[in-house]
Amino acid sequence: MNPTLPSLAPVVRLLAFGMLAALPVSVGGVNLFAALTVSAALLSREWWQACGKVWRQPVALSVLFLLGLLVVGMAYTEGTLQDGWAVLTKYRKLMLIPILLPFFQEDRDRLTAMRVLAFSIGFTVLASWTEFLGWTHVSDPAYVTDSPPGDAVFKMHIPQGTLFSLLVVLGIGLAREARTTLSRAIYWAMSALAAVDIAWVMVGRTGKAILPVIAIWALWETARVRAAGSRFRWITVCAGTLLVLAATGWIASSQNTMLGSVAREIHRSEETGAITSQGIRLSFYRMAAQLISERPWVGHGTGSVPADTEILAARGSTPVSRVSTVNLHNEFLMWTVQFGWPGLTAILMLFAALWRESFRQSGTTGLLLRGLWVVFASGCLFNSYLLDFAEGYALVLSAGILLPL
Repeated sequence: MNPTLPSLAPVVRLLAFGMLAALPVSVGGVNLFAALTVSAALLSREWWQACGKVWRQPVALSVLFLLGLLVVGMAYTEGTLQDGWAVLTKYRKLMLIPILLPFFQEDRDRLTAMRVLAFSIGFTVLASWTEFLGWTHVSDPAYVTDSPPGDAVFKMHIPQGTLFSLLVVLGIGLAREARTTLSRAIYWAMSALAAVDIAWVMVGRTGKAILPVIAIWALWETARVRAAGSRFRWITVCAGTLLVLAATGWIASSQNTMLGSVAREIHRSEETGAITSQGIRLSFYRMAAQLISERPWVGHGTGSVPADTEILAARGSTPVSRVSTVNLHNEFLMWTVQFGWPGLTAILMLFAALWRESFRQSGTTGLLLRGLWVVFASGCLFNSYLLDFAEGYALVLSAGILLPL
């Protein structure tokens, strides 16, 4: 460590707050603040003082392993060099986790950061509702198709649904930490508005699939904090979980709901070969299974998904099976296809470390880390969150801020 380096911890935190504020509304803002944050961090005395400790942190080690696989996979990829670099650069955001760690080891800084993110997403929630009610017309035309007003304001409905799901968790956690009745009511209102928006306004189904998982997590956290060995409370939690699962099953089996349309779309694609949103996803999953079976131990290399799925698509016999992709819409499959079982092990290690580290944090910080895990671990079953922009940055920023060192 160079002892002449300045102390820049307040500057790094301020720039990180800028990233969090820009995340729901501006790609350019996130990129600008990210570059400034990394530069300030690496020029600061604090980061180099903590450097040795950072790389012993389990989540940071998992990040290093993931990035190592990406670099090694460039050497044998079956895709183009351009596709490989494109994937590598998209995953570079993972480095923000170890970079941010030394600057957010005080709960007051962590909670301030989460408040900034919550209010930034909350602004988007309010914009979504005003669009839906016809009070404003601020949506970017690029995001408005056949969806109802408010379905996608500054982002497409998948990232918007994910960020709104994250706000549900943030609202629950921050309400617990609130010191006044008014602030507690504000956080609960933000959480409720986001949840109802996901359930009622949005066309996207990712947020709708995550909501029941959040409900079960909230029940479990309530029992964990308040039960103190009470058998009745745990029985109540089990009953509540069954109720959530039953309600979700009923909604998913209904013909008139967005979750219910999943089965209809899959059936239509299976019967007629028509291209539907869920039919394409199922086709991608089948391609992934075939590619994994071909090279289960080393995978096909970094950025190989476009080239390999194009080959499989050329052999397809129906319109839906002739669609190739750059994104398998499942983070776990993305890593397994590209790097085989070591890739799957690496991404599972990341989520396992996040879950385990949440229990090293007491109170609201630990609760928020587990809520973060619920949103992103479940969402990664339907999307490649670390590859995507808004979802990936939301994960790495929250993790880098909330994790213990």
